Amino acid sequence: MAIAIVDDEQDLVNLFSEALQMSGYEVCTFTNPLLAYEHIKENPMKYSLLITDYRMPQMNGLMLASKLSDINKNLAIVIMSAYDDVKCNYKLMQKPLKISTLIKVVKESIIPISISPKKS
Repeated sequence: MAIAIVDDEQDLVNLFSEALQMSGYEVCTFTNPLLAYEHIKENPMKYSLLITDYRMPQMNGLMLASKLSDINKNLAIVIMSAYDDVKCNYKLMQKPLKISTLIKVVKESIIPISISPKKS
């Protein structure tokens, strides 16, 4: 299962993607929320987590999260924002954030797949 990161800041997307990939996660990134929506809508079961910025042109992060959670009820969602006035029903990360905080939130947000012990 992959993580989708959506933010209109290319440098931030690249930084978060690299950090999560170095931690062993499969990551797909988008700087355009409309393209992200279309791609994830076509591949809804590929993603276990959406990390999206709150304020973006064309579609804000709450709208993107709401539309995608209607398609995949199991999709974990984290909203990032530099603003203090964001109210939402999703996990919220305050920007700027440390990479260690990002990785911690990702670990808490993704439901681990249980692996049955091998029989000898």
